Amino acid sequence: MSGPILQAEGLTRHYLIGQGMFGRTATVKALDGVDFTMAQGKTFAVVGESGCGKSTLARLLTMIEEPTAGRLLIDGVNVLDTATEKLAELRRTVQIVFQDPYSSLNPRQKVGSILEEPLKINTA
Repeated sequence: MSGPILQAEGLTRHYLIGQGMFGRTATVKALDGVDFTMAQGKTFAVVGESGCGKSTLARLLTMIEEPTAGRLLIDGVNVLDTATEKLAELRRTVQIVFQDPYSSLNPRQKVGSILEEPLKINTA
């Protein structure tokens, strides 16, 4: 396998919520046009503020929910066009590791400096 192991193209997830004013339904854009490519053997981290779509992205990547639009390819296979039995096999290849932010990140430190620190230590 020489191509990307995981690839998202225009991944979008919108939720329709209850009746809005004048009987209209409202749409919440939880994720809007996410693109990324991940090579085999690499680690992918999603960092962001509360409500930015991290958990929604995780639910799409693990195929718990289907995207509103876009493509999700695992090992070159578009999971949205995959038969149910093959989908169960693909689900076993994806793993998400959630971390407790209170024990892993210092809320007083900027994300850039948190990520920069180990690079400075290990490349000095």
